[in-house]
Amino acid sequence: MTTFRAKQMIEAARVLSNLLTNAGIPHAFYGSFTTIALGAQRETEEIFCIVEGGFRNVRLAIKGSEIMTTAHSSWSARLFATYHEPIPSIEIEILNCGETGPRKLDTSNIMLIHGVPFLSISEFLRAKMNAWLTRGSEGDALDIIYVLARYWQNVDLNRIQEREMDKFIRLRGVEAMEASQAWKAVKARYCT
Repeated sequence: MTTFRAKQMIEAARVLSNLLTNAGIPHAFYGSFTTIALGAQRETEEIFCIVEGGFRNVRLAIKGSEIMTTAHSSWSARLFATYHEPIPSIEIEILNCGETGPRKLDTSNIMLIHGVPFLSISEFLRAKMNAWLTRGSEGDALDIIYVLARYWQNVDLNRIQEREMDKFIRLRGVEAMEASQAWKAVKARYCT
């Protein structure tokens, strides 16, 4: 992904975050976009925003914005926020807390990157692992490997499904060697 597009995505997240914060809506970003914000060099447009309080409050928070709009997908009961400043525009899928990620957002499960709230490393891995178990997506696998290998010291083992992560590491084999070593280090930290 070009640095320019990554900056546009961060700006889209910042704009939406400001609108939601001004409306008092707890939120955090998630998706492959997290790895981009953490420095990964890969192509992705996957960006989600997890919110508390439902879609109606999000629509109200964005209503009247000249650069961001919302669209409700009737066929999937999903809400999308679109940032119209760049071309092509950036679409952010809105998800309810508990559907993906934690049921409640607070300082224990959120981290700031570039001044924008994201799921913490542990919550990101937990959500991505659930997504990988459901979809089997290569993108989800790459996200797990990238984050686990580089940020293992921030992983709370109590928030990760240990059996599923063991299975993931085993199935990915040599490709996940760096993540495998990191996973062993996480488990060793909790077992001593």
